Amino acid sequence: MNKSKYIIIFAMLFGVYSYSQTNSLTGSPYSLFGLGVENNSNAGRNSGLGKTGISLDTDYGINLYNPASFISLKENEITLDFGGSIEFINLTGNDLSEQNTTYNFTNISFAFNRNNNYGIGLTLKPATTVGYYLTGLENNIEGSDEEFTSNIDGTGGLSEIRLDYARTYFKNLNVGIKASYLFGKIEETESIVTSNSYLEIFDTNYYSGAQVGLGLQYNLLDKHNFGLTVDLPTVLKGSKDQIITKYSNAAFSTLEDTEGESIDNFYLPLKIGFGYSTTFKNVLLTADYNKSFWSSTDQSDSIGDYTDQNIYSFGASYAADPNSYKYWDRVDFRMGLNYNSGYLKVDDTNIDSYTASLGIGLPIGRRSLLNISYALSKKGTTNSILIQEYVNTININLSLSDLWFQKRKFN
Repeated sequence: MNKSKYIIIFAMLFGVYSYSQTNSLTGSPYSLFGLGVENNSNAGRNSGLGKTGISLDTDYGINLYNPASFISLKENEITLDFGGSIEFINLTGNDLSEQNTTYNFTNISFAFNRNNNYGIGLTLKPATTVGYYLTGLENNIEGSDEEFTSNIDGTGGLSEIRLDYARTYFKNLNVGIKASYLFGKIEETESIVTSNSYLEIFDTNYYSGAQVGLGLQYNLLDKHNFGLTVDLPTVLKGSKDQIITKYSNAAFSTLEDTEGESIDNFYLPLKIGFGYSTTFKNVLLTADYNKSFWSSTDQSDSIGDYTDQNIYSFGASYAADPNSYKYWDRVDFRMGLNYNSGYLKVDDTNIDSYTASLGIGLPIGRRSLLNISYALSKKGTTNSILIQEYVNTININLSLSDLWFQKRKFN
């Protein structure tokens, strides 16, 4: 595949991604909290390995879990990596039983290794997603006995565009840095119905800000791989547009129309991750631990409280011989487990999740790969007024690679 085809495909994917981000990309009621739910999709093989990757290389596609991994891309190869996911969501609660189906992009990434001097990558991916719909909320009008009914609809989320750069120092030490820009909007429409009027409130909240992350990877005795990541805390600036309209006594009127109104900033916490992996015969074993210090942001939300988040991830994969000329010897089989304590606490209960995953990496030619995974997650609880989610997720990711920067041997 020549360079121009890569650029055209990347541009087309960018356009499709931009269009898809205007739709509701999650059905979780917990996306009502903060800036929405964290993106549940992963690039390449990571989704089949329990969302591990801090200590892993890029042998099976771009690894977004550690910027230091970009130096492990094959020398002078350009890689275009993109994918999508489908989620089948089952919600249960005290008086609730509902099914939703949503779809989303996992990532669009473009990366290369220049003569083993450095690895660099550019990625666009969703960071958070919002998609909730609350109907039939009944309240009393203050100062009277009359009631009103509210219906609330929320969509949107944040996207992340990031640049990764990595080099090797002291032979076995890879060092990487990432610079991210997060941006997006969350739209909420509230319809309020009384006995003689109809009121609609359209809110659009905009957030944007930059974040920097660091990564290290170290190989010991060609067998033990260690990884470290640090995402520095940052502030996302916020603003709001609001339109309030009213229909009463057969007359329509606009009560308010404001743009660029300041709202509270949103604080992203310090995040630290550790990873380890090793190979035993033809089996890869990997484990990650991530901690996000949400409680130190001193933020509040009317729905719940922010609490420190702990994520434990484990994965294993098997390939008979990745360098074989026999197709099935090169196929990579994967499995993983993940526990996420969550960063939301409601009624003194953490909204945590458990995930089990299976995956496979199917070679396409000698350089490209098709990654497919399935994950089953359980999130939340039916205790108190909370909702429990069972989510079936299918991830499909394509990693296309080709040699660039090669001098012609013949004219």
